[in-house]
Amino acid sequence: MKSMYQHIMGYCTKNTGRNLFIVTANPEIVQYASETPQYAEVIQQADYVVPDGIGIVHAARLLKTPLQARVPGIELMELCFGIAEKERKKVFLLGAKEEVLNKAIHRIQSRYPNIIIKGHHGYINQDDVSIAEEICAFNPDFLFVGMGYPKQEEWIQMYRKCFTHTVMMGVGGSIDVWSGEVKRAPLIWQKLNLEWLYRSIKDIKRIKRLQRLPKFVWAVLKQKYTNVGE
Repeated sequence: MKSMYQHIMGYCTKNTGRNLFIVTANPEIVQYASETPQYAEVIQQADYVVPDGIGIVHAARLLKTPLQARVPGIELMELCFGIAEKERKKVFLLGAKEEVLNKAIHRIQSRYPNIIIKGHHGYINQDDVSIAEEICAFNPDFLFVGMGYPKQEEWIQMYRKCFTHTVMMGVGGSIDVWSGEVKRAPLIWQKLNLEWLYRSIKDIKRIKRLQRLPKFVWAVLKQKYTNVGE
C-alpha cells in the first residue's frame, strides 16, 4: 500500500498530460479475463493491476511470483481521498443508485472537507457519450467508477482518452460502503482475509459469482504443475 501511495502521490504532483488507470483484481476478475479476451485486453491496458483479493496473493506465491500483500480496493480508494484532501483535488464518483451516491458524497465531503466532489449514478448506457463529457468538463483528478466488473473497467478504457491527468479506478460496491448503506466486513473477517466470504453471506446475489473461484484455483494448479513438468 505504501508503494501505491508513493506512485499515486508522485503522479498527482507532476503534470504528465496522461491519465492513470488502476485495476483492483480479485480471483473473479482474473478468471473472467482468462475466459474473455476482450476484457483481458482492457486489463492489459491498465497502468497498475493490484491484488484486491487474498486468492491472488496465494496464487502468486504458489506460482513463485510472490506479491507483497493484498491491496483492498476500498482502502486504496481511501488512500486516494487522503491525497485529494491534502492536495485539494477534485473527485468524481460514477456508480450506485442516486440516493446512495448522494449519501456517499455527503459522508466523504464531511470527512474530507478540502475535496471538491461530484457524482453521477451508475445506471447509464455504456455508449452515452454525454456522461463522459459531463465528467470531463468537471476535470477530475480522481475518477472512481463503481459499476462492477467488467462494465466499470470497460467504461474507463472506452473513455480514458477524454481525460488528460486523472487517476481512474473501478471500485465495485465501494460507493455503497462509503454511503453507509452497506457495512464493510468486521475487522476480524478482514484480518482473516475472509472479507469476500462475509460479503457473499450478506449478499446472496454474490453466490453466483463465486462459481468462478473453483475454476481459478484449477487454472492456478494446472499452471503450477505444467511449469513443474517443463
